Amino acid sequence: MIFPTGKVRHQNLMTSYTDLPALLSTLKSEGFSGTVEIEFSKDHGVLFVDAGEVINAEVKVNSNAKRMIGPEAIQHLLTLSGKKEGILNIYQLSPEQVALVASNLDHEVLFKGLSTDFTRLDRLLLKLKEEKHDGFIEILTRESRPVGVLFLQEGEPAGMFTVSESAPSVFGRKSIPTFVENAIKEGAIFNVCRRRGKSAQTDLAVAEGVVLEAMVPEGVTLEERGRGLHELIPIFEEVLSKAEQFVDGVSRKGRFLGAFKKTLLDKSDRYPFLDPFSGEFEYREGTISFTGDVKEKEFFKGVGECLLATLSQMDEELPKKKMLSLKLRAEIESTLEPHRETMKRLGLDSVLPSFFQ
Repeated sequence: MIFPTGKVRHQNLMTSYTDLPALLSTLKSEGFSGTVEIEFSKDHGVLFVDAGEVINAEVKVNSNAKRMIGPEAIQHLLTLSGKKEGILNIYQLSPEQVALVASNLDHEVLFKGLSTDFTRLDRLLLKLKEEKHDGFIEILTRESRPVGVLFLQEGEPAGMFTVSESAPSVFGRKSIPTFVENAIKEGAIFNVCRRRGKSAQTDLAVAEGVVLEAMVPEGVTLEERGRGLHELIPIFEEVLSKAEQFVDGVSRKGRFLGAFKKTLLDKSDRYPFLDPFSGEFEYREGTISFTGDVKEKEFFKGVGECLLATLSQMDEELPKKKMLSLKLRAEIESTLEPHRETMKRLGLDSVLPSFFQ
């Protein structure tokens, strides 16, 4: 997470002559609220202090190879502070600001590296509001420079801060609409994260179960409804993986996935289950994750059209690779050949895109 920088209380204190436990004791007696940053060449950590009490911490070990939060991180930082060549920075924030950031340290990344070039931030916020999302959105410039963080509680803006290299972070709610408008206008990259919580995850699982149960016709089990998709998804995994390897092989890594994600968004109005923000469909590293409930034909048509649109886009973007489309379609036909009977049995003959036939 991008952390806020508060008003400087102490800066560039060396661990070689600063006793961290004694420093924390002094901050406690003062009722201090803010952060204590500890930096070493490979390790970096932050202690969150609310009214003198350390309420949470995060530490990244060996240049982000490992991340710890909570009591484990606190203990690690206390041990680390006894070593030389470290630097301590202390920044003051309000108790509310500290609590807001500290409560979101335990999170999971839902979407990473989304760009306003092909993602509508206003639509994303509306979707998160409908889902009563708890978590935050990190905003960065196109050059990946941190801009700020917008926090959400049950889908509603709970607060935000913007960062600056030369001044304390600015917190506030009134500036959120302007901030979002500027991010859309100027272009930005953002990461969507969900705060972890046992009760929230349990409620989500129950809600998903209720929705799926309500959508299945009487007399048809969830297992029967999903059996066709379980056969179809591996076929698409094979096809998409083949296309990705082919395109990236003649271009650059990530070229196919970026274009494919854009087509998913473009066609999400017609095929809502493909909306990247719904979390129902995701393709990554040759694997499809799908938690929605649609008929095999609808799934095949939606994903198939996205694949076709992606290949058409590649034809336009890679004009020097004139044989790309023909070679790739031949590869896909070869990949599909062993699955002809399965697709026929699933009744997909009438909806196969033209080059699949």
